[in-house]
Amino acid sequence: MEHLVRIVNDTDRQVLAWLRAQVGDARVERAARQLGHTRKPFPSAVCRYLGMNAPATLRHASRPRVARDFSVGDRYLSLIREHLAAHTAGR
Repeated sequence: MEHLVRIVNDTDRQVLAWLRAQVGDARVERAARQLGHTRKPFPSAVCRYLGMNAPATLRHASRPRVARDFSVGDRYLSLIREHLAAHTAGR
């Protein structure tokens, strides 16, 4: 089935598997062929064509959270606060 639908990542693969389980291979194949006149459609386009919505758990696959460093921003905020406090105290 992946030869008819554009699979870019694992989420696309999971959505296609879910869609095949919901409506069957024949309907997915017909929809992909209808949509794929110039190029292969994405699984989301096939879902829309069939009037289906993939579950949110599939559409937004969990990504590992990357620890972000906010130390630079925090330092600038503290400098701004100091500047504002000095400006307010000088009045």
